[in-house]
Amino acid sequence: MRWFVCYLPGKVSPNNRPAKDRRMFRNIFWMGLSSAVRLCTGLILFVLIARHLGPEEFGHYMFWYGSTFLCALLANYGLSNMLLKEIAQHPENIADVLSESLSLRFTLSAVILLCAMVSSVMVDRPELLLALLLAHLIENISDTFYVTYRAAGYYARESQLAASVAIVQLAFVVVAVLTNQNAAVIAISHLAGKVAQLALILPLSRRVFGVFSLQPVYTSFRLAIRTKSYAIDYFLGSLFGNIDSVILRAYAGIDAVGIYQSGMRIFQGGNQFAPILSNVFLPEIAKQTVYEKKNSRITFTLQVSFLIYGLFFGLALAYFSDRIVNFAFGENYKQLISLFPFFGLLFFIRLFAAAWGVILTATGHQRYRAKSTAIHLVFALSVGSYFTYIMQAKGWLIALILANILLGILYMIRVVQSDTKVSATLGVVTMIVGVLLFVPQLF
Repeated sequence: MRWFVCYLPGKVSPNNRPAKDRRMFRNIFWMGLSSAVRLCTGLILFVLIARHLGPEEFGHYMFWYGSTFLCALLANYGLSNMLLKEIAQHPENIADVLSESLSLRFTLSAVILLCAMVSSVMVDRPELLLALLLAHLIENISDTFYVTYRAAGYYARESQLAASVAIVQLAFVVVAVLTNQNAAVIAISHLAGKVAQLALILPLSRRVFGVFSLQPVYTSFRLAIRTKSYAIDYFLGSLFGNIDSVILRAYAGIDAVGIYQSGMRIFQGGNQFAPILSNVFLPEIAKQTVYEKKNSRITFTLQVSFLIYGLFFGLALAYFSDRIVNFAFGENYKQLISLFPFFGLLFFIRLFAAAWGVILTATGHQRYRAKSTAIHLVFALSVGSYFTYIMQAKGWLIALILANILLGILYMIRVVQSDTKVSATLGVVTMIVGVLLFVPQLF
């Protein structure tokens, strides 16, 4: 019960505003610190790989990186938000929730890996398929522990652990690049880093959370049925940034995949901060539903945090595109400069939508969120395929921008209808002003 004693001091009444605010911003600090380390190491990692392999071979690497990530989404099952919500509301069940989540992810991972081993004989780069898929599957297992740390209030411990592991991961890949290895060896080094991460987090987590173990298959099946809306929403939402490679390879060629995914690495690096805000605010808003009170201050802070960060990072991509590309990727990636303003606008719009999405999940509207994400995805794929055919990577980015505007509007409508105390006017006005700031760089 050691974890329970540690958690109780952090659980305060909604009316204890000063203590709650201090805890919230302390949590943001710790997660921000670890994410800054992971952001830096992740950017360095992919920049090194991109420069070392060149656009064509990096395109192959990122095509299989994205494809295997899509397969691993099935094993992830979107359990992170469920863990954050249920542990925040019922901390006494933390060991059971952790065990059930691990069991479901492990079972799904085993099935997916077996299917991949059978199908590997039919693909052109089986070594990339197996190494990168296994790395993603192991990352899913490790993520279960990271999310549990955050849900239980152990932000400092999770941050220190995640930052240390990110540095180890980078070291493995740096050695492979500096010794002039090919894409297959780099993929294996990426896998080695994930194995080291899991080997480190398992014993530490046992000391923190006590005994947890794999559950029978029927228990995993019940959990899968109960959390299917989380899985659908996560799967559809996570297609962003990964299904892109499949579309671009079909309509624009493997070089376009390499160029586009280089820019997407910078985009995803900046996007590391969004889960920080989600992981901090989601449990706080979820607790409000238990107390049956609507705290407009928390939702307002959430909105402002997402909008300000999305705007400033997006504008940096748009107005400093040439400097970023030249410094990070070099001469071989000049075509990326013209795409960066569109990446910047997409980043801002995506953060606008994400703020509303967090409120929906925290207040129990996960099914609606999943349906909205599906509509947004269908729109992006249908419009994006045509736009990509006529405008290459730029067309795909324009389609994603339009799809995420639609997603944000759908989220916002439901939040307003649910009588949550949140300012729709603030979000809409900020979005319009933000879009206008990007216009000079787009044309």
